[in-house]
Amino acid sequence: MASLWPLEPFTFRALAKTYGQMWLRCDVCRRYARLKLAGLQDVDSRTKTFSCSRCGGEAGFCVVEPIRERGMEDYRLDERPHPERHPAAVKRLTEPPRRPAARPGGELPGRKFKGRR
Repeated sequence: MASLWPLEPFTFRALAKTYGQMWLRCDVCRRYARLKLAGLQDVDSRTKTFSCSRCGGEAGFCVVEPIRERGMEDYRLDERPHPERHPAAVKRLTEPPRRPAARPGGELPGRKFKGRR
């Protein structure tokens, strides 16, 4: 008989139990690193974002090593003992998002719709 799942759902602990080793990859500079879960075991994975310590771009979370995926053979393993946040990532994560400029009349750019003829 099966028992209930003993771990809190969506935590990194539950993901590690399900998938094993996980990875972070940067599609901008085409590098990846192992995800080290120290201090993240009981954090909800849906609320956590990651960034590249080299270029500052968003880092994607994946459960398969990127070089094993077709079309990603050129990704390079870039593990650093003590990675620090890139200044661009700090700016992106701490500053409020920019609001787009408002258009007069709420119209989108492009073709104007004049209604039925």
